[in-house]
Amino acid sequence: MSDMRIIIFLLTHNTADVLPYFLRWYSTFADEISAFDDASTDGTRELLSGCPKVLLRDWPHPTSGIDEPLFMAHWQEWYRKARPTFDWAFIVDSDELIYHPDMRGLLTEHRSRGTTVLQPEGFNMTGNGLPTDDGRQLWEISPLGVRAPVYSKPVVFNPAVNMDWNLGRHALSNAHELRVATDPKLRLLHYRYMGEAYTRAKNAKNYARCGLVSGDKGAAWSCAESYDGPDKEHSPQWAEFAKTKAFNVMTT
Repeated sequence: MSDMRIIIFLLTHNTADVLPYFLRWYSTFADEISAFDDASTDGTRELLSGCPKVLLRDWPHPTSGIDEPLFMAHWQEWYRKARPTFDWAFIVDSDELIYHPDMRGLLTEHRSRGTTVLQPEGFNMTGNGLPTDDGRQLWEISPLGVRAPVYSKPVVFNPAVNMDWNLGRHALSNAHELRVATDPKLRLLHYRYMGEAYTRAKNAKNYARCGLVSGDKGAAWSCAESYDGPDKEHSPQWAEFAKTKAFNVMTT
């Protein structure tokens, strides 16, 4: 089924550090990367513009910052626009790499089975910040991580079906209406909690951008400076502690 078409949906703001890895991986199997950029100033737009697979658009709400209900409304509108043209859609963040050793083969197989949603196994990857880019895929350079069930996100799907996620797209509220499947080699590799310093900087950035319109920082509670300690999952100290528990997720 060589006519199968795959689209990747992405929303970015100043993610030039991880974006080369994102584009390198998804360009290996996607037909289109539909990217919405939120007024980036760090080279993100130039990286997106330089990728032949990318269709670059401006985020239509450039002063909103991090607003999960707004993000959800946007994706609920846009994934439906893929219905006439694409067989599979991915909605991912720039630090989320959904991996399978034969992605197009996997999607071809599940299309023939009538699967409508594929749910990967989630991992939080670890390290001392993002590694130096030497041209390889990111997991080849940085393969260590810990299991993260909350990142087993159902974000690989046939856009012809109706998807109803919770905020953050971590779970479906209408899974009973869909044909959801898993595969032991399908993984979501989340390169966000890469050691204490990296996590602290990312948390500060996200906390500052949350609630720019409403002033409500509630959605960024885990990014607050006061949220710290090795027992507080996703905090800077937790990200450092996670390195002691990490294993090579690519050989598991």
